[in-house]
Amino acid sequence: MTSTTQPEPAKVLVIDDDLGPRESLRILLKNKYRVFCADSVDAGLQLLRQHAPDVIIMDIRMPGKTGIDGLREIRQVDAQVSVIMLTGFGTLETAQEAIRLGANDYLKKPFDMRNMEDVIHRNIQRTGIERRRQNTASELQELNRRLLQEVARKDHLAAMGQRSAEYAHDLRNPLQAVIGYVDILSDSLRNSIPKDDASWPETLESLEMIEVNSRRCKEMTDMWTNMGHMDDKPRQPVPLHAFLKEVLKSIEPRAAKQKVELRFQATGGDGSVSLHKLQMFRALANVIVNALEALNKQGGLISVTLRHAADHMEIEVKDNGCGIAPDKLASVFDPYFTTKPVTGTGLGLFITKAVIEDHGGGIEIQSQEDSGTTVTIRLPLSTAAA
Repeated sequence: MTSTTQPEPAKVLVIDDDLGPRESLRILLKNKYRVFCADSVDAGLQLLRQHAPDVIIMDIRMPGKTGIDGLREIRQVDAQVSVIMLTGFGTLETAQEAIRLGANDYLKKPFDMRNMEDVIHRNIQRTGIERRRQNTASELQELNRRLLQEVARKDHLAAMGQRSAEYAHDLRNPLQAVIGYVDILSDSLRNSIPKDDASWPETLESLEMIEVNSRRCKEMTDMWTNMGHMDDKPRQPVPLHAFLKEVLKSIEPRAAKQKVELRFQATGGDGSVSLHKLQMFRALANVIVNALEALNKQGGLISVTLRHAADHMEIEVKDNGCGIAPDKLASVFDPYFTTKPVTGTGLGLFITKAVIEDHGGGIEIQSQEDSGTTVTIRLPLSTAAA
């Protein structure tokens, strides 16, 4: 006989000096949520610290500390919990002040019971998403701390060999994507009105991208730690159209922040290529990130084109950036050679070329100073049966 564990109900904290509304909310919500009640801000703060509720419903007008005072103190204890303000006297200016201080919604007394249930449900969802975002960010910080500790313990990165330097370099690209989506999600959660249900799909999509790129960071860290054991994993036929769109999706926040247009088109139909997916992801991301960095001013265009040829797939990445001087073009695939004065390690294109050639393909670069660069990658079609 299999036993199933029921999820714990969400927790609601009601802070109101008026017994009538406080009891009405307790009776309304007790069958669905764990409800805690307090008749003052100080008593409510104590319950907040003890029980970490998912939503707080608080009256604005109370003797002693007001709801506005309480809101300031709540945000010092818990920045993620959703707060719904209640007022029987408040003006529009009072409600706007509450929103500025971090309230997520407000309702006037007497409130409609059905509307109150809907507002509570939406704000519990918002709290859950915000806490997941915060937990993911904390896990990434811990992962980064452990990685830095490991590098320090090994003494010098160079002493660990070229492959360790490659993996450390490649962690930057998915981490940039994670940082970009964390920023997008934070802004969305701060600025959205919980009543606007249309904003939630985009918010959830951003959260999923955070989680995908977090897992990718973990896979790259494992590859770095195990020093090459990932090479033993079998390759698999991968439709290149969807795979390339996944790479572009991870870079979109960085491009948007830089006001760069990412334009993608495919001609000749899709085709599958036998890939080590993580290795090829890092290679293609390196090329597109290099194009972004070549657009050292705000704005610009990166065109990515996928073509189906007779026996191979061709990927062309073209930017209208600064280009590469003729005397440096021949050295771009050399290890530790870089045209970036401060941030470059000189490993990105070296890694990319090694990965492409390991997959039986080829890469070439054409560039003209001050006019832009075109990178062309060719990968053989998979011989596996469709």
